Amino acid sequence: MAPQPLEQGGAVTSFIPTGQEMVQRQNLIPLNRLIDFIIQRTYHELTVLAELLPRKTDMDRKIEIYNFSASTRQLFIRLLALVKWANSASKVDKSSKIMGFLDKQSMLFIDTADMLSRVARETLVHARLPNFHIPAAVEILTTGSYSRLPSVIRERIVPPDPITPAEKRQTLQRLNQVIQHRLVTGNLLPQLRKFRIENGRVTFKVDHEFEVSLTVMGDAPTVPWRLLDIDFLVEDKETGDGKALVHPLQVNYIHQLIQGRIVDCTDALAEVYTCLHYFCQSLQLEVLYTQTLRLIRDRLDDHIHVDEYIVGSKLTVSYWRELTNKDPKSELGYRLTIQTDPNDAAKQLAILHVPSIGNKEADIADRAVRSDLLSMERLLVHTVYVRSLARLSDVKAELQLFLKDVDYHIQGTPAMLTVPVLNPCLRAEHIYITVDTHTGMLRCHVPKHLDCPIMPEMQHALNNDWSKLQHLISELRYWITQRRCEKTLQHLPATTQDRLPLVLPPNHPIMRMGPHKVYIQLYRHANVILVSIKLLDG
Repeated sequence: MAPQPLEQGGAVTSFIPTGQEMVQRQNLIPLNRLIDFIIQRTYHELTVLAELLPRKTDMDRKIEIYNFSASTRQLFIRLLALVKWANSASKVDKSSKIMGFLDKQSMLFIDTADMLSRVARETLVHARLPNFHIPAAVEILTTGSYSRLPSVIRERIVPPDPITPAEKRQTLQRLNQVIQHRLVTGNLLPQLRKFRIENGRVTFKVDHEFEVSLTVMGDAPTVPWRLLDIDFLVEDKETGDGKALVHPLQVNYIHQLIQGRIVDCTDALAEVYTCLHYFCQSLQLEVLYTQTLRLIRDRLDDHIHVDEYIVGSKLTVSYWRELTNKDPKSELGYRLTIQTDPNDAAKQLAILHVPSIGNKEADIADRAVRSDLLSMERLLVHTVYVRSLARLSDVKAELQLFLKDVDYHIQGTPAMLTVPVLNPCLRAEHIYITVDTHTGMLRCHVPKHLDCPIMPEMQHALNNDWSKLQHLISELRYWITQRRCEKTLQHLPATTQDRLPLVLPPNHPIMRMGPHKVYIQLYRHANVILVSIKLLDG
């Protein structure tokens, strides 16, 4: 293969022997590469000359050939001189190393002289020798020991003797008395009235929040409290998998933060409670928020929704969203808000219901966030149960307007309203009205007649127009009575018919009768008997 032409036809880089410490390494080039570059340049110029000469005159050709020969000869003469000089490059390299070493030694001598001169002029001017300890030297040389050794050295090296068990018991008992005196004479918050004093420490316990232990390092009233242990009692038994909610590093950080705040605090115990109470309330809200998101993702889908969540402040959850969209009376919707008390941060979490519920039911709902089992599901179940009772009570009051002297029963979980429509009436023939716990819509059915065609209309009336209930219940009473007749005639030589097997004109008196009628055909008689049922009010 022909050699490749050079990209740039500049001057060749001069050769510098390797091994020189004071020369920049980027200027060095191997001799074989330099020869390759010269050959490529010569070949390139020769190729260009061969392409351009045919276009020039004879005189110009001679001039170009002479210039090429002269420059190429000069270049190879330089290469030859460089190759001859390279034989003695090792001597030059050795001389360069020697000169570099001598220069380095000279700089070291100069720096040492400068440093000694500076020490003599600045440092040694103020230097003084210590007084010799003559008595100690005499004592050591004569007696072989030294009795004047400072006690601080002994205290640092030799550990003190441990106290006896009796002294330990006495110290802890005295410390218990000091702690008890400080608690009696100080202002103790009502939330910290549950405590125990033992082993020189006082342990405060706030149910469902935290347990903290403190002590004092002396009996003076100005000695600050010392924080010993913190144990958080907030748990998530539903989604926490039994793991601690607070990492040990977080506990250590809170420990250091509170200890730093109570050193110079006039009411240290109140400061401890405020910090831990706020953290525990924030943790409880976070647990409830996490449980709500998990309920939405796993089971309830869009039936509940987190309307607002402010970290450490409040959590608002809405439910019965389908009922809210259909019921014009529920403009604000059905919501519950778990929040801290804005007026008194020391109080427990409060639950607000929209619309409001009774005080007794609200107290029961509060147990869902003030018990060992912190559960949003329990809170929602109880709230929906209370709401269901209220809705069924409203339905009961509406039915009592036209169904009097009837025994209504609201019982069971989920709540269920049973309405007897006949007298006497089997339990399986009662109307069972319930509330859909997911949507809040009313549902109804008759257990004995699950295929009753009146039930869809009645369910629609319960959720939209109560004015139709009286008519629908009257229709249901007739329909159930008709089913009773059919059941009774199954054991007799007769059958019921929905219509007469006759063709009658529209103005016939029989055709003008009401819809509440039954046709009974007797097997032993050829005629047809018409039985008309008339329902009385009530």
